[in-house]
Amino acid sequence: MATVIPTLTISSTDSLSDVLSLSVTDTLTTQSPAEFARVSVLHTAPTVLQAASAGTQYLYVKNIGTNSRAVDIRIADDSVFGSLAAGEFCFVPMKVDVGIELIALGGTEVVEYGYWTKPGE
Repeated sequence: MATVIPTLTISSTDSLSDVLSLSVTDTLTTQSPAEFARVSVLHTAPTVLQAASAGTQYLYVKNIGTNSRAVDIRIADDSVFGSLAAGEFCFVPMKVDVGIELIALGGTEVVEYGYWTKPGE
């Protein structure tokens, strides 16, 4: 077993009527498989990050492309659940056995991603 420690910090002085300052940290127990990489994502066919039979994962994706194109995040049945503009990221606990795919919305974009598998699921 291994651990991953994600931290999310959200702060703003002008988006709400009050100052916003939020920070959440967790320690997640993980097991193999795990992966962290960069990949070029095409708009002509999905890039499969994880097969639908791979269990439950924590997923990190960041659109690090410089072409100002969005990248859709979808599960293996082509259902889109997120879209990342250049520079945007997400960290999501994924449901068991859904599979993870990315597809660029025009052209090609570079994406940084990681996934870590929850134990026993």
